[in-house]
Amino acid sequence: MVEEIITGLSRIKWPFVIARNSSFTYKGKAVDVRQIGRELGVRYVLEGSVRRAGERVRISAQLVEADPGIHLWVERYDRRLDDIFGLEDDITLSVVGAIEPSLRDAEIAHVKRKRPATPRPMKHLSGHLC
Repeated sequence: MVEEIITGLSRIKWPFVIARNSSFTYKGKAVDVRQIGRELGVRYVLEGSVRRAGERVRISAQLVEADPGIHLWVERYDRRLDDIFGLEDDITLSVVGAIEPSLRDAEIAHVKRKRPATPRPMKHLSGHLC
């Protein structure tokens, strides 16, 4: 499931997506999302879990802004395990389709937070203000 989602996110041209091997170093470990963000040099972390009960599976996914550790998007999927590859495809399309706009909105908000309140005028080489 993770590999399919990483592949799907990699198809979006603008975000930086960490390779599976790098992200798997945290699998099964209780690590603070801020630490993961610092160590991998990323602003956003996609976390999730897969639980199985008989012929059903529950998949939870959450997109977190690493610093300050706030949730940008959360979803839970409950499905039957009849067709595992179809299930992976459905969940991947859903997650990628939901995350891309959430990432775009978060990046816009990030730029707005970093923008100075009063822009300073720029000077031409001739000394006239623009």
